[in-house]
Amino acid sequence: MERLTGWTKADAWGSVDAIPRFLGTSPSAGPVSELWFGAHPDGPTLLDDGRTLAQLIEADPKAALGSGLLYAFGPTLPFLAKIIAPAQTLSLQVHPTKEIAREGYLREDVLGIARTDPSRVYRDMNHKPEMLLALTDFQALVGFRVPRKARELLVGLDGELAEMLRHRLKFSTLRGGLRSLATWLFDEDSPATAPRIDEFVRACCSRLAAGGSPSRRTDSMVCELGERHPGDPGIVVAFLMNPVALHPGEAVYIPPRQIHAYQSGLGIEVMASSDNVVRAGLTRKYIDSAQLVEITEFSALPAMRVAPEHPSATTDRYLAPAQEFELSLVHLRAGEHAARK
Repeated sequence: MERLTGWTKADAWGSVDAIPRFLGTSPSAGPVSELWFGAHPDGPTLLDDGRTLAQLIEADPKAALGSGLLYAFGPTLPFLAKIIAPAQTLSLQVHPTKEIAREGYLREDVLGIARTDPSRVYRDMNHKPEMLLALTDFQALVGFRVPRKARELLVGLDGELAEMLRHRLKFSTLRGGLRSLATWLFDEDSPATAPRIDEFVRACCSRLAAGGSPSRRTDSMVCELGERHPGDPGIVVAFLMNPVALHPGEAVYIPPRQIHAYQSGLGIEVMASSDNVVRAGLTRKYIDSAQLVEITEFSALPAMRVAPEHPSATTDRYLAPAQEFELSLVHLRAGEHAARK
């Protein structure tokens, strides 16, 4: 058995103390957003002898992976696990299917965009289904609200953009309606201009302060995003998305092509081994809103929660609709041991 040291990420949206507290170490001087455990080249896990996990697998794939994984996925670790600790809302993002990832990767190669270039969207040719298990209370946005619910949030909201949204949401139940609405919001020539978006934010903040908000969480989010990302059309898209609240031990599955944004809390993420992220707002990183609109599934559906199975008295087993991974949470007291299969 080898001890693994995860690869630390320090994105600005990360918590300063959540991951260090989880690991029992001192708080960091700056944000600690993620801790990766896997064999992906963008975040290599290290062994005590200085080798990476990828090098260990390469040296003897059968011994490292077992015959089953080797047969199913070849000589590579098919999943990537992360501890993630957002302290503020992440970018609006979507992950691709395998077909989309392969086409995008080859297209960017032809264009001469280096894998290390910040404007590179497709960094590998894999899809990225993922599941998040909450370790603390965890907030996220996942998929789109039913348009009727979005219209209800606009009742009594003043401003030109609010009126435009009320009108456009009347037709968003038609085929392609939500896609058309997102395209309209992100279009650089859209009447959803930065001043109108700022006015929309002020209207949400005003009714929140007056105690008349139909959703305090949504209006609070809009106010926060308005301060961090003034004039960003992603604020309006976030307004249209499903808010998800997870308690410790609850999990949600994010399939490829589903728009989402994690917001706060501490969780364990497990996913296919990929770092493909298509972003469209609420970030200073490279965004490609046209690509996001093109590949997103725009059905208005609730988030897909994953209820655990209980194969033993001490084990919670989370199975998602992805072949690359499953997740087990084992509850042990000091001195207890779990039986290994």
